[in-house]
Amino acid sequence: MRGLTRLAAAVGIFLVAAWGAGPPSGGGMSLREAVEYALAHSPDLKSSQTEVQRRQGQVTTAHSYLMPQVELNADALRSRYAHGYPFGAEPSQLRFDTALYTGSADLKFLAWDFHKTELELASARERVEAARSASERRRQEIVFETAQLYLQTLAYTDLIGAAEAREKSLRSLLDLTNRLVQGGRAVPVDALKVQTRLAQVESDLATLESGRRSSLSALATVMGFTGDLPELRYTPAPAELPPAPAPEAELLHTAKAARPDVVSQDHEILSNEHAEEAARKSVWPRIDLRASAIQYGSNVPVGFPELIGKMLPGFPSTLPSPGNAATDLVVGVHVSFPLFDGGRRKGEIQAAQSQLEESRLARQQLEFRIDREVRTAMADLESAQSRVKALKDSVTESDRVLHDERLKFEAGRSVINFVLDAESALLTNQSLLSQAQRSVSIAALELDLSSGQIDVERLP
Repeated sequence: MRGLTRLAAAVGIFLVAAWGAGPPSGGGMSLREAVEYALAHSPDLKSSQTEVQRRQGQVTTAHSYLMPQVELNADALRSRYAHGYPFGAEPSQLRFDTALYTGSADLKFLAWDFHKTELELASARERVEAARSASERRRQEIVFETAQLYLQTLAYTDLIGAAEAREKSLRSLLDLTNRLVQGGRAVPVDALKVQTRLAQVESDLATLESGRRSSLSALATVMGFTGDLPELRYTPAPAELPPAPAPEAELLHTAKAARPDVVSQDHEILSNEHAEEAARKSVWPRIDLRASAIQYGSNVPVGFPELIGKMLPGFPSTLPSPGNAATDLVVGVHVSFPLFDGGRRKGEIQAAQSQLEESRLARQQLEFRIDREVRTAMADLESAQSRVKALKDSVTESDRVLHDERLKFEAGRSVINFVLDAESALLTNQSLLSQAQRSVSIAALELDLSSGQIDVERLP
């Protein structure tokens, strides 16, 4: 009986150690620090921000067509016959030569095109706003993914801590059982049963370690962290359940009105509406104001009086011979009317209409996805909360059963199998409870994400 009492005492010691074990809290990277690092270094988030810059460049391009356009041009020509320049000038200013050099500064300014260019500019600006909202949504997703993987890693830490405590306790129990077997106070099969249970715990521990490493690797990828992550700061799973969420109808209304991806899709629709209207305006005339300053020159020009003198030697000519260079100024209005383009404008209109319809259908599909995401998140949160409540009762019941089995074992009215089974049930329920409590935190964040309310300040 004394040997059985010592065995029961050892079982009690290792159960207390396993129950109270847990990774210490203290230093390491906190959840908010991990999220802030991810927001600063995530490649996915940087890619979405780069898209905003690219579309901003398209706005600058579209706006440039509303600004004056100035071009410098130069030509050097040689012809068989002597050509006169400047064209259309009075005879005293005319020059003739087979070599002609021309330099010009041309100014063009859009006067009227029935708002086509303005609509294209408005479309480009809406695309920028769409990209900004999409980037904000990606930011929210990075916050959630980082927090989810962080909490998932802590859940693995909880399970590993419990498994290590159980492994240590089983080893102590195995040593004691072997001594009792050697003393003839226990049978060898009892030691074999403890060894079998210990091998199972070691196998589970290896699986948990592999899962934790995979979780850390995924967390580093989301964060954009190079190298090995620092130790994560351990915090126990919250024992209290979060406050009840808002009613489903209110969450759906909030999500459909304020989620950044919804706002992004609305801007895409406006952009495509402007683009479709601009494509229709392309069939109307365009009016441009133009002005040019042209500088002419040649090698050895012949003036008009000299030319007449050569042709009519007896004709008196008193006009002076002009120099090599001549400058001309031109100001006018240019009107262009599209007559035939082989169906190009028709194709642009059809493409713009199709793009607009696609964006409207995408908006509708997004609403359906939001309905599913919000309802799924609420169901996950309710399920996790229910599991927490049920497992709390299971832990209490398992503790009571283990206490009774220990008393029976000490009195010699039970065997070690029942004690081990009760101990296993208690630790299993405690591990499941910890997982369920972590699941509640993740489900609450998932609900915030689905309703567009997740942010660093709302993290646990």
